[in-house]
Amino acid sequence: MRRTALVILGSAAALVVVMLVGVAIVVATIDPNRFVAPLAARIKSETGRTLKVQGPIDLKVSLTPSVVLPQVAFENAPWSKTPDLLTAKRVEAQIALMPLFSRRFEVLEFRLIEPVITLETDATGKGNWEFAPAASSAPGGQTPSGAAMALGIGNLEIRQGTLTYRNGMSGKTTHAVIERFTLRARDMKSPVAVDFLGSIDDVPVALAGDLGPPSQWIAQQWPYPVAVKGEVDGNPVKVQTKITKSGTTTAFDEVAFNYGSIAGSGRVRSTVDGTKTRMSIALDIPSLPLAGLPASKPRAVATPTSPAPAPAGAGGPTGNWIVPDVPLPLGAFAAFDGDASLTIGELKLRNGQQVSRITTEINSADAQVDVKVTAGALLGGSLRAQLQVDARRADAPAIHLQANAQELDLPKLAAAGGITREIRGGKVRATIDVTGRGTTPHRVASTMDGTILVVSGPATLGRTTTQEQSAVSQIAGALDPFRGVDAATELRCAVFRLPLSNGVAHVDRSIAIETGKVAGSATGTLDFRDETLDLSVQPQLRQGINVDISQFANLVRIRGRFDKPAVAIDAAQSAQMIAKLGALGAKGGGLEALGRALIATPSDAAAPCAVAMSGKAPREAAPAQRGQPVPGIDLPNDVGKALGKLLGR
Repeated sequence: MRRTALVILGSAAALVVVMLVGVAIVVATIDPNRFVAPLAARIKSETGRTLKVQGPIDLKVSLTPSVVLPQVAFENAPWSKTPDLLTAKRVEAQIALMPLFSRRFEVLEFRLIEPVITLETDATGKGNWEFAPAASSAPGGQTPSGAAMALGIGNLEIRQGTLTYRNGMSGKTTHAVIERFTLRARDMKSPVAVDFLGSIDDVPVALAGDLGPPSQWIAQQWPYPVAVKGEVDGNPVKVQTKITKSGTTTAFDEVAFNYGSIAGSGRVRSTVDGTKTRMSIALDIPSLPLAGLPASKPRAVATPTSPAPAPAGAGGPTGNWIVPDVPLPLGAFAAFDGDASLTIGELKLRNGQQVSRITTEINSADAQVDVKVTAGALLGGSLRAQLQVDARRADAPAIHLQANAQELDLPKLAAAGGITREIRGGKVRATIDVTGRGTTPHRVASTMDGTILVVSGPATLGRTTTQEQSAVSQIAGALDPFRGVDAATELRCAVFRLPLSNGVAHVDRSIAIETGKVAGSATGTLDFRDETLDLSVQPQLRQGINVDISQFANLVRIRGRFDKPAVAIDAAQSAQMIAKLGALGAKGGGLEALGRALIATPSDAAAPCAVAMSGKAPREAAPAQRGQPVPGIDLPNDVGKALGKLLGR
């Protein structure tokens, strides 16, 4: 047994020696540099591009011989500003040993060391990887003699490379760092193992998986299976699909993907039509928890100057806008040509609330996009919205938003807005129809034209002892002075109607609230250019309410930033009210006249909510003609004391 083993080992060693001697003889009789010219000629014939090798080729002898090509460059498309599509410090190719005895090169593994790869499209969407074959220089279109060599590559490896992709239509550039990329197969009929480690736009990516056999791809035997998994930005990722090609269409069918806690399925199709590529995407996500999505990394992006400067003395913020001043993904809109649909069975918001039965449809062509969204169950109601984007002007794209929300629950809506006040009942409807221009939401809001309308029906509002600082809370507090006194407020209606022109809402009693005790409206402006407001708010006491008249005998003025406005007495309007009361007293109107001045009339035509809804504020009647005497008005007993406060006595 021992002797047999020694014989086997000795024979194997002798065979290795013989093979190495044979390789040495081949190397001694073959100059590998003579293959550069036919190889370059073959590539020129197939692609119309020039391959340059700037150094002598080295052939290393071993059981797996290798050829090393230093300083390789592959020419770019004629229209590109970058001279080379690919450059590499060196290219290494491991060669099959036995074919060398027949003076044939069969590449077992192809390795790129420190390559720089530049991929790009022109303004029409044509890629620099799309080759136009040159006319063959050899008779009959044959490749030059000496170029006859096997190029079946089972393994490919890239080490320490970089890749840049620039979309010529949108101008967006994507950068990738390739620490390691490998494609390995035992033979041409075996599955390919793929491995990638690097980053894309500074997002770390580590993927590994299996592809179908190379022979299946070459023979175009569809479908071709793909399955990879790994991590993207530290989140687990898994993708499976089957690739099919038919004519100019490439289809990714039976797509199944996982990203973190999100799972979905769908299909993707890509069709080349002349110089354009049209995409068709359909995805279905049964459940999408927003809390499971990773937070995006902030990036400093230069944005154009605001299209409308802030008014002098407005004191608006210079940053940290409520409507964010971050770039919209308009480049992706401009680059995308095709249609897409996304269905989400259940969207879980970060505050725990849920939106169900969401469908999104996107159609895009020639930098014009139409997005339609429906939600069958949103905060107890429903939503239909349409967004139209015309991004043909990249510096000032036009945006048109239409939205219609019905039967939203006021308690859920308040909770989504961070309002902790107890609320029972109440349905809200909202309609939005606005247009604007800009590359960020803030710039679009700064140029808005159109109307925003929000209406709430009857509800019971629990007592609150705190006053939030937002503009909505300040306006509501000014119109409802009893919110911190009564155990509950019976809300009859609330209307916020904002007619917008060039980013400014000119409010003429189109903001109104009516409760069981008070009613009132607001007049002034909301400026979305610098996110400031200046509103005068006058609550009116309803019939039968006994309260200090001085609380309602002047106008409250709310001014400042949207997120933190200041509340004060409007001195000018209060002076007018004092003069009005003085005139009434001089005419002998007495308590009855004062009551008519300070207490809301019961006329439905003059109800603040009705006025706000109509958008046509009536002209104010003269003091002597403001309604007829109302019997049974319960004015406070200390009217003299109240008037003393009012007149500063």
